[in-house]
Amino acid sequence: MQAEWRVAAILNESLADTMRFAAWYLAEGAHSLLLFFDNPRDPAIGILGDHPRIECVPCTPAFWESIGIRPDARFVKRQNAALTHAYRNTDEPWFLNVDADEFLHVRGRSIGAFLADQDDGTEAVRVETAEAVAAPSRARAQFRLPMPRDAAKRVYRDNAHLFGPRRMGLIGHPQGKSATRTGIEGVQVRQHWVERRREIVNERLVGRTEGCFLLHMIGLDYDTWRAKLEWRSASRGFTVPLTERIAEAMRSDDPESRLRELHAAMHVMDDAALARLEAEGARFELDFDPDARVRQVFGAEPA
Repeated sequence: MQAEWRVAAILNESLADTMRFAAWYLAEGAHSLLLFFDNPRDPAIGILGDHPRIECVPCTPAFWESIGIRPDARFVKRQNAALTHAYRNTDEPWFLNVDADEFLHVRGRSIGAFLADQDDGTEAVRVETAEAVAAPSRARAQFRLPMPRDAAKRVYRDNAHLFGPRRMGLIGHPQGKSATRTGIEGVQVRQHWVERRREIVNERLVGRTEGCFLLHMIGLDYDTWRAKLEWRSASRGFTVPLTERIAEAMRSDDPESRLRELHAAMHVMDDAALARLEAEGARFELDFDPDARVRQVFGAEPA
């Protein structure tokens, strides 16, 4: 049995990354994609807009006003408003809100089959984050999983404080993202889950035990990481110690070299570091090739 599900996201990415995102979820069996483009002139709109399973929405000032939010509101506030609008206009039984660098993976079965297996009383299922790390010595993609603080200290050693006390050994979010049943009255979509009267709906948390992972590609590529550095620093996307270290690098005589060193310390792992990760039960590997999905779905290489 397969449940129908819709993906919704607000995007402001390179054309190649947008194509990877769309191809992944189409190949995974999403019944439809609802894509909001924060840049209303995004070239992906013209490429994806005619696809029968994709709806593209340019986020013009008129669009923001139509859903009751100011066009100059903070991004997160606009994001939540757009996704709440998407939830209320979804016909499929399940709704998944994710970011452009997040790829839901269920080991050994389809996402639709996984959702169909959920108990009737489960209103949402939240999937644990698996954060990508660059591992030049490994052929398969490597990911780190959330871990206790003591484990993170053993893995990262002198750099452990840069990961902070509450992110469970990750640079990004450890909370993961939720797939939620549609038709629940009075809900608001937040970044990681759906709330009803400011309380998280009745959700089930899944992760490594069930073979479910939200593959988060944050920081894997230096150029992509660098392009979003100022925005993430200003929007509290990093811990305070890491934000301060980034600011120090930016003020230095050679900021790019310092930033590359910092990126390597945070996002690149050699065999010894991967072994420490494995010893804590926090390493996951996967044959991950989103470019192959683009070729499969669209018959072309990413732009």
